[in-house]
Amino acid sequence: MMLGVLAARPPSSGTGPGTTLATLDFMNEVYVVNGVTLTAADVIDKPGRVGAGGLEILDNDVDGVVSAIGDLLTEFLLVDWTIVIEWEEVANVDGSYLLWMQETVDFHSISIIRANAFQSNPMQAGDSSTISRNVDNTGPFTTGVHKVAVTRTNGSISISTDGSAVDTNTTPNTTLNVLTTASFGGDPTDQSYNGCFIRTVNLTAPVADAALPGLSA
Repeated sequence: MMLGVLAARPPSSGTGPGTTLATLDFMNEVYVVNGVTLTAADVIDKPGRVGAGGLEILDNDVDGVVSAIGDLLTEFLLVDWTIVIEWEEVANVDGSYLLWMQETVDFHSISIIRANAFQSNPMQAGDSSTISRNVDNTGPFTTGVHKVAVTRTNGSISISTDGSAVDTNTTPNTTLNVLTTASFGGDPTDQSYNGCFIRTVNLTAPVADAALPGLSA
């Protein structure tokens, strides 16, 4: 199989923020990618899903997934970033797929998921290729507004939710194929899973682990 060549960005020093790559404020309908102000139709494939509660993810719906497009998708596919997602849980039944990235040849993927009630609603993030890495924060993260911060680089993956302590996996992973999609809510080749609202998304260059609790608080 062909392996993707991933261009790494240098991590931020200390606990400061990384270079901002994209800011999506679905509550106030402000979208900036690489310093350029855009519209919802420039960054997602279903701009009509944006409303007063943010970006609506439909509950278990074959058309419920919302995919990143354009320059936003390009930034996601570098798979070398810190992402902060604020979302609102409304159903609290199935797992909420806040971010799902994949390619459909060998099914390599990156995910950020609020797992289901059978697993006590923890937050989980990871990447899966010939090497699989996972990190998690103990829940429950149930109905209401929450925020998760995840850093993914070839060298490590880390997570903090609602200001929690950071969980980090430092197993190197350079075996991801080039991913092709980045979606909110689920797998675009299948369906959305749990109903929720994505409120804001901030994508930056990778930051130090020590910064993640402050970003997710």
